[in-house]
Amino acid sequence: MASKRFKMKSTSNLKETITYLSDLIENILEETLDVSDFSDLTRQQLHYLKVLVKMKNPTLTELAKELNLTKPTVTVLVDKLTEKGYIRRVKSDEDRRVMHLHIDKKGAKVNALREIAHEKMAEKIKSGLSLTETAILTELLKKIVKQS
Repeated sequence: MASKRFKMKSTSNLKETITYLSDLIENILEETLDVSDFSDLTRQQLHYLKVLVKMKNPTLTELAKELNLTKPTVTVLVDKLTEKGYIRRVKSDEDRRVMHLHIDKKGAKVNALREIAHEKMAEKIKSGLSLTETAILTELLKKIVKQS
């Protein structure tokens, strides 16, 4: 993936600004991953890894439900991520028939890079705002998050 630079175009409404911000966040993440050894991941696979981390060792069925996908579809994506060394299947201690999906070392590194990308985005935002504006934006974002 080539490095993409964004120039802020004039946005006339909130939707355009949110779209721009979302694209900017994705590109910061992609640029962070591009300089690492994880360029073999697609955006979709990155999303699946993020969901896996958030769910903390789900089963295939739980992951399928969370992603709103069929179990066979999720099996294919899990197989690919397992082959690439990002996740692994672990038998449940309670029921040996059940497999849980665990993030492997390589997947944990991707998650750490995601955190670095978030930090870069926070720094980018803070660099364009005063301390007061940063505090106001933080409070507004917290208010939005509470609604969801």
